[in-house]
Amino acid sequence: MLAVHAFDTFLRERAIPFRAEAPLGPLTTLKVGGPADYLVEPRDETELADVFRAAWEGDVPVRFLGSGANLLVRDEGVRGAVVRLSRFDRRHGLHVQAGYNLAKLCKETAAEGLAGLEVLAGVPATVGGAIRMNAGGRHGEIASAVRYVDVLTTAGQVRRLSREEVGFRYRGTRLDGAIVVAAGFDLKPDDGVRARYDAILGEKKRSQPLGTHNAGCMFKNPPGGHAGRIIDQCGLKGLRVGDAHVSRKHANFIVNDGRATAADVLRLVDLIQRRAPVPLELEVLVW
Repeated sequence: MLAVHAFDTFLRERAIPFRAEAPLGPLTTLKVGGPADYLVEPRDETELADVFRAAWEGDVPVRFLGSGANLLVRDEGVRGAVVRLSRFDRRHGLHVQAGYNLAKLCKETAAEGLAGLEVLAGVPATVGGAIRMNAGGRHGEIASAVRYVDVLTTAGQVRRLSREEVGFRYRGTRLDGAIVVAAGFDLKPDDGVRARYDAILGEKKRSQPLGTHNAGCMFKNPPGGHAGRIIDQCGLKGLRVGDAHVSRKHANFIVNDGRATAADVLRLVDLIQRRAPVPLELEVLVW
């Protein structure tokens, strides 16, 4: 209690933007989940480092929230501080801050005739979140377009990492506790990039439930298989728990029809995993 009180005092004395008991559900693409003790939105790297240090010294748990995609927050919410880099939203050429909207960046760079990010057309994420999880799909991953990543270390220092040092892997990295604050991209001029961007985005609109409340693909593809195809072959499209259901458009998506709870979604996840003939590992992070 004393540690939380000290963290609260620190935020107020430093006038760092924050909200107490802040609902997280509205900040996620699935639109479910309870509150965080603190939702903190630092204005720059100095404030971010100070928040991180104060939380560490006070033994206050810290989580980082991007666009809220690829995330399921439990109904009881989370303890400690949730840091949102919504104010880290600037782009200077191909140097882009972590809070910048990835879908916007993909559209912009394709319009500028620069190839490399069009493979991520329509992916709902911030740049920082996409890098941390190595966002991607059948057309490619963000790792192939990254030149460097600037991170804030646990010591409060900004360090520039090469693509190799980031340690990209399938839906992950080796960044551990480091915080992505910006990234540089290595994109190449290409006259055909606009057409590829339009084709990839059009394909996603036809095959995925874009425009609905969902967290993206719920499960990782198992070795040699496709999670959506496996779920479909089990006859689970349309399976419903409460106000959550398995999308009839793409079986690896769970859709919130408006009033679903996190418990509804987790129950649906459990039913899918029990009925699938192979182990299905969650791709979505659960808080």
